[in-house]
Amino acid sequence: RAAAEAKAAEEAAAAEATAAEARRVCRMSWLQQAFDETKKVKSTMDRSGAVPAGFKIIRVDAVSDRAWSDRYMRQLRNVLGSGREMSNLSPKTSRIGAKLVSSVSQDPLKADAEAVLFHGTSPSAVKGILSSGFDRDRCKFGLAGKGFYFAESISKSDEYTQPVDGLRCVLVCQVVTGRAKVCADVFPSVQQRQDLEDSVRKAGAYD
Repeated sequence: RAAAEAKAAEEAAAAEATAAEARRVCRMSWLQQAFDETKKVKSTMDRSGAVPAGFKIIRVDAVSDRAWSDRYMRQLRNVLGSGREMSNLSPKTSRIGAKLVSSVSQDPLKADAEAVLFHGTSPSAVKGILSSGFDRDRCKFGLAGKGFYFAESISKSDEYTQPVDGLRCVLVCQVVTGRAKVCADVFPSVQQRQDLEDSVRKAGAYD
């Protein structure tokens, strides 16, 4: 009996390993599609050097943390329960994002209030984020004020990465978008930047 139970446990572990590998391969395929579909040949202000013709995924690591997940879900519930009309931004990553979330979570992506977006940064910042999460105290001021910046285009997020042995790291993040304050100006004024920052920092009509 003990031998049979051990064999069953071994077979179950092997089956789980096979399923995990299949999920990993799927995630790589889906992310490669997202890279291909969202790349742009246009250079923007923070790009140094030529715009890459394309991007190739070498490795994908799925990172999750119970405390982060609980905090995220609390924020999502607060946004959904606010009574505000969601913006439903429909970024270019929507289709692939829904697949990615379904591969790691039982909760489907809520298209009107969530999005899967890219975040490009330095290797040291990636280590810090994976260690302790996004820390607003370490944020720099950008065109929309001080905060975390995410993009629907891999080309845009790539601008902020730094190479290590010829490779670059990009975080693919599930983000609560809720109701967004939109600024169409390419170069927002100082007051517009402050308004954008206040729109998410202070209680009000936006998330």
